[in-house]
Amino acid sequence: MKIGITLAQFTDDRSRFDNSVRMAEQAGFDSIWLFDHLWPLSGGKQRPILESWTALAYLATTTNDIGIGTLVTRSSLRHPAVLAKMAANVAEIAPGRLTVAIGSGDEASRSENEAFGLPYHADEDRIDQLRACVECVVRCLHEKEVTMDDDFVTLESLETSPRPQSPPPVWVAGRSDDAIEIAGTLADGWNGWGGDVARFAQDASTVLGFAEDRPVEVTWGGLISLEGPDPKRPGDGGGALTGSPAGIAEALAGFAEAGATHLIVTPSGRWEDAVEALGAEIVPSLRAAFGS
Repeated sequence: MKIGITLAQFTDDRSRFDNSVRMAEQAGFDSIWLFDHLWPLSGGKQRPILESWTALAYLATTTNDIGIGTLVTRSSLRHPAVLAKMAANVAEIAPGRLTVAIGSGDEASRSENEAFGLPYHADEDRIDQLRACVECVVRCLHEKEVTMDDDFVTLESLETSPRPQSPPPVWVAGRSDDAIEIAGTLADGWNGWGGDVARFAQDASTVLGFAEDRPVEVTWGGLISLEGPDPKRPGDGGGALTGSPAGIAEALAGFAEAGATHLIVTPSGRWEDAVEALGAEIVPSLRAAFGS
């Protein structure tokens, strides 16, 4: 099992971002992750945020061993073929270390898309566009030439380059029935955000059912808050796991026992304070129980 953390991305201070990378490495995390937003969804739109894929390219050159990825790339922010090329570039710079997790976003993302002049797909179109994006990215990472023609992607004998020797895995994130089906049938992995262990186990089983004999990794991501002695499990709304470091470690262990092969945490509150506690207590506890 691997343990990852989202970085201190809500900043315009490069030194703080760089320091968060170093702290994550020193704390023993296996992977570091970035959100894919052009402005923060909470706390006011004037808050700074680093763009994810340019930041990933930077991380590919400034780190050596740790995994890097997006949690998650929004399917509607870039043309899927362009996204695939970006992913291939980063994978060439950081071979074997990149994971491309893709999600559709939701209604909370509408104003962000519209402010930047990008289409927002609602209802069934949002799922159909996600499916087209995932198919395009997977095919462009694995095939020499790609032809597609649907409502969202039109490519005619597009030659793909670069072509990484080891294409990065593509995950799909989302708890909807449609997102789970797309993950199971098209992707290399699935990420469930928030929810409780029982719901995670149920959704993971459904993903693997769609995958049949094809290997698909099931992973969990969510908020954590080190605010008290007794862990409070989140409901399906995606609330934070709240409690002492020992309590959080116990709660995270439940997702690993339910089959998660990668746990990705997002600290609430001041990032630097949380990561110290994570590295001192939570990561070693999970390592001892599940290895890496």
